[in-house]
Amino acid sequence: MAKKNILDLIVNTINDVQQKNQANPKEPTADPNLFDLLKNRLAKLEQKQVNKRTQKGKSPISFLDRIKNEIEGARKDNRKDPNQETAPSSIFDNIIKKIDERPKRQASAGIRKIVEDYNIDLNGVPREIIQQIQTRYIQDRRKFDQQYAQALNELSNKY
Repeated sequence: MAKKNILDLIVNTINDVQQKNQANPKEPTADPNLFDLLKNRLAKLEQKQVNKRTQKGKSPISFLDRIKNEIEGARKDNRKDPNQETAPSSIFDNIIKKIDERPKRQASAGIRKIVEDYNIDLNGVPREIIQQIQTRYIQDRRKFDQQYAQALNELSNKY
């Protein structure tokens, strides 16, 4: 169910980016087919996820990473298509930026919990340093989650 909500959020983001692109006189308007391409790639993503799960020995990839891979794939398809004008890079960047907000919110909440649990005073720490810590937290959390996903994947293949 959560994956469906994430996909709905990304589809809504694609629609928002399309509307903003059409309304922005400073940016070339992307071909509407590009947005259909993005939505179609995401619609096929759920089936790809099921197929990947059934293949033994595959390392699991997070659903958000799969979504980002599909967006990047659409970017490449758009560049290669001679029948379609290449869309501004900002279209793809804005969608990926929205996808990356979730891990940033989780990292912020995780760091806030650590600060509260350990009663740490960060008042004198520069904002840039806090952002570096947040970035490192995201990287560490991703590695940690990947290790557990790999172990759970191996268990699911075993049983």
